[in-house]
Amino acid sequence: MGEVLLSRYELYIQSKHKIKTLATTNLSADELEKQYGNRVSSRMRELFNLIAFDKEAWDKRK
Repeated sequence: MGEVLLSRYELYIQSKHKIKTLATTNLSADELEKQYGNRVSSRMRELFNLIAFDKEAWDKRK
């Protein structure tokens, strides 16, 4: 996963049209950094807009 994100980051930086990447996860920002390291976490902060949901919130999909 880390390699995919780093390659998407390179495409984003090199592209004049700024290729978009969307991602979803159950992990918090801290958990992502522990899992993939500071380098990937830093790139994710640059690439993504974080939309966090309360873990205790009612799941409207059910």
